[in-house]
Amino acid sequence: MMILFVCGQDIRSLSIGLVRDGALERDVIVAASPEQYLSALAETLSDWKLSVRDFDAIAVVTGPGSFTSSRVSATIANVMAFTSGIPIFAIENHERMNLHDLAARTDFSALPSVGQYAVPIYDRPPHIT
Repeated sequence: MMILFVCGQDIRSLSIGLVRDGALERDVIVAASPEQYLSALAETLSDWKLSVRDFDAIAVVTGPGSFTSSRVSATIANVMAFTSGIPIFAIENHERMNLHDLAARTDFSALPSVGQYAVPIYDRPPHIT
């Protein structure tokens, strides 16, 4: 089983990983603002010669982190999962572990139901102006 793993907790970068059979096989940290996350993800998948259709599920870190980056990464992952008809893992990362450590502690064997979605979480009240 192949899972696309996305983490946008940092406003300055996006972590992208490939989980195969429960273990992180490949990962990269791309310098990107939330406005660049989608293009960074598309470019990385192209470099890896993969498309969203190649994945059985998507995993996204829902936070806590930057409000904007958490919302944008969750939205991108939700859209990709919904349009591809695949499940999405919503993973909280309070310890701000890297993808390797986070993948090692996550049980990817129990797939969530298709149609569920990821909701960003925050460690303080949002300040939206």
